[in-house]
Amino acid sequence: MGMLEGRRRTGRTLEARPRVRMRVALVTVVVALVLVCGGLFAVMVFWPLGRVTASGGALARVEIAPLGERVTAAAVVTRSGKWVKASVYSGFVEPASRLAAGSRVTVEVTVRRAGWLGWLVGSTTHLQAVIETPATHPSLREVYPAAGRPVEVSFGAPVAAISVQFGGSRLRVLRYSPPRATVPIGVEASGLDSAGTALVSGVERSWERFPSPVRINWFPKTHAPELFVRPARNTTLAPTAPIVLTFSRPVSRVLGSRRPSIWPPTPGVWHKPDKYTLVFQPSGLGFPLGSRIDLGLTRPLQVLSSTDPATLRTLSWSVAPGSPRRLEQLLAQLGYLPLAWHPSGSSPPQTASALARAALAPLAGRLTWRYRPPPALERLWKSPAGRPVLIRGAVMAFESAHQLTTDGVPGPAVWRALLTDAIAGTTSPLGYSYVYVSKTIPETLTLWHNGRLLLHTPVNTGITAAPTALGTYPVYLHLASTTMSGTNPNGTHYSDPGVPWVNYFNGGDAVHGFVRPGYGYPQSLGCVEAPIPTAAKIWPYVHVGTLVTIAS
Repeated sequence: MGMLEGRRRTGRTLEARPRVRMRVALVTVVVALVLVCGGLFAVMVFWPLGRVTASGGALARVEIAPLGERVTAAAVVTRSGKWVKASVYSGFVEPASRLAAGSRVTVEVTVRRAGWLGWLVGSTTHLQAVIETPATHPSLREVYPAAGRPVEVSFGAPVAAISVQFGGSRLRVLRYSPPRATVPIGVEASGLDSAGTALVSGVERSWERFPSPVRINWFPKTHAPELFVRPARNTTLAPTAPIVLTFSRPVSRVLGSRRPSIWPPTPGVWHKPDKYTLVFQPSGLGFPLGSRIDLGLTRPLQVLSSTDPATLRTLSWSVAPGSPRRLEQLLAQLGYLPLAWHPSGSSPPQTASALARAALAPLAGRLTWRYRPPPALERLWKSPAGRPVLIRGAVMAFESAHQLTTDGVPGPAVWRALLTDAIAGTTSPLGYSYVYVSKTIPETLTLWHNGRLLLHTPVNTGITAAPTALGTYPVYLHLASTTMSGTNPNGTHYSDPGVPWVNYFNGGDAVHGFVRPGYGYPQSLGCVEAPIPTAAKIWPYVHVGTLVTIAS
């Protein structure tokens, strides 16, 4: 039994040895597979070894291991999510369009792998980095250059380009190679440019977008406080243009807490962009068109501008007048002319500031008749001498409707009322009437209203010794009844009380009612006389500004 049991144990031992070897081999294969997969994973994750970093000369620099890899594409993603193409030259990344200075962006670079391993784990990979674009600003906002020397501005870092804007001039871009920390801004401190102000911004790289500008002021070194004014005094202001006062010392030291006064009073606000500058920004319709603006300082100051320097307490400007053609357009638009205004393209926004700016020049468009006009009225519009009379009558009608002085002159008050009506869409409440008087025997009067013939009646005009003057005149006085008095051709005096339905149009000449034994031939002392019942029908349709044409 013992020998038999020993043989059995030896047989089992011999059978177990192949199994152990198989297990060892299997474990070895598994470990090898794990190592291979781990290696492949490591290659996919970490190969090629590379990084993207900020660069002093470009937006970013790409560094990768020299294993045959190459950069195939690059892009920049802004904080708003906008993608900007970029180029890579010699490992440096530059964007294809300008980026804002001082902003955080993500730079993404695509790298193409080389060799069979690249084929195995993927042909491309991506490198990323978050980079802040450089930003620099002027280190001083007040400059005191020596007389005759260039005005220079210093920045916190060397700049490759600056933008400069003087007063209302166009923006200028000045470039510097190599970049410099202190740069001239393109003006010399001499003559009237001994003092001035400019909006300046700078960029360190050519691909940067200029940041918001900073106001730079320069003055000669003096002991007395000085004031630099833009626009220059005694020049013409646009109605919505700001007035900029730049002081050689802090505003609080020169004026204290008080602010200059504006006359005539104009809606607007004073604001202080920096401690040396005060700006008055008109609001609404701004300064009245065609007016004079006076600015009163709280104390006399040495004022520097485009005119001779002087010690002043009051500064003055004239405001640009409205365009005569734009006046026609507005009068037609509001119904005070027998024409309609048709703008071409888009009309200006119906805001006060936009309409005030548009008042300085006619808009593109055309005027057309609202209805078939009487031939004499059409001739007036086409005539160089008649058109101003027609416009004057329309202005007088507008003035009368707004309780303004009816002089037919489009002054500041008329323009302000016109623009206010244009904003509100308020049109003429009276329509358009026209009176034509023929002195051909039998003398007649014809009245049109809004293109419709209302009446045609016999009338009397002036006798040979006191004729009714030929021409076209706007009615300037509209009375239900009045006393007419004067001197007869023979030197005697006359006084006729209670003359009804009177419309004065030329001196003492008027269209009115008067009792005569007949009508149709000269009998008056210059007036146009109609039967009283007929004059009563005429009177409601004739107003201040209505044109009366006297024709032979």
